[in-house]
Amino acid sequence: MMMFASDGFLTDNSSSTNTGQTHVFTSFPNSAVDVDDEHSGNKTINQSDSNQYTLPLPATANETTSEQYHLWQIEYYQKYFQVDTRQVVERLIGSITPRPNKSYFDSTIRQNPDLYGPFWVCVTFILTVAISGNIVDYFHKSATEFQIDFSKITLSALLILIYWWLMPTAIYFFFRWRLNRIEYTFLELLCIYGYSLTIFIPISILWIIPINWLQWTSTLIASIISGSVLIVTFWPTINSDHKRFSALSMLIILFVHLLMALCIMLVFFHVSDKNINPTTETTTVFTTVLSTTPK
Repeated sequence: MMMFASDGFLTDNSSSTNTGQTHVFTSFPNSAVDVDDEHSGNKTINQSDSNQYTLPLPATANETTSEQYHLWQIEYYQKYFQVDTRQVVERLIGSITPRPNKSYFDSTIRQNPDLYGPFWVCVTFILTVAISGNIVDYFHKSATEFQIDFSKITLSALLILIYWWLMPTAIYFFFRWRLNRIEYTFLELLCIYGYSLTIFIPISILWIIPINWLQWTSTLIASIISGSVLIVTFWPTINSDHKRFSALSMLIILFVHLLMALCIMLVFFHVSDKNINPTTETTTVFTTVLSTTPK
């Protein structure tokens, strides 16, 4: 007969043997295992597995994801607008402060070229030109003849956007044809030329003043300041070519930049004798004569 001993072990007291041998059971049923320990162990394993899936993705994961987008998807262009306020302000200031000893492109744009700043610079320039041009018309027309000309928005947008895209395209293919290498990507050239229009935003407000010498002087000064930033940016690349050809290339870039500013100033702001409405003068003279004629 089997009985439990006082020490907790199972004892076999069979009548066939009188040796009093004690049998110790070392294998226990599953019910003997601590259930709390089992759950805690599984919980630890599950937590470690979940932590493996919550680790941050590698830096190359974003690049792989962005490459999956196509040109006609908005997500493809998100990487060109990843810029903070500090970087935009630095690029705006750098576009109007030429520094010969420090390249504006290498110090601010090369690391992260963007389209956010150039886009809003061009949009602001378009609006200031259109609004200021209508203000000039308001001061030089009678109240009955003046009407807001919304076509000025279309015309200013056409001139500014064509210049913003045409010049980077021409310079890109020029470097590729003349130097047989690509020193600047098309995005970098768009960024440079977009920020180069920053100085013309306050100048377009100054053009409202109907003083010819002030309009011409402000146009020349703004073009030289902004154009010098372009020359300092492109000179290290052009300098490797023939000296005369390099100087001629820089003069062409500066001349086209000045030509753009002159076109906008002459089309929207320049006031001459031909711009004055003769109907207003004739009406004024006729009214004066009638008032002085004795009845």
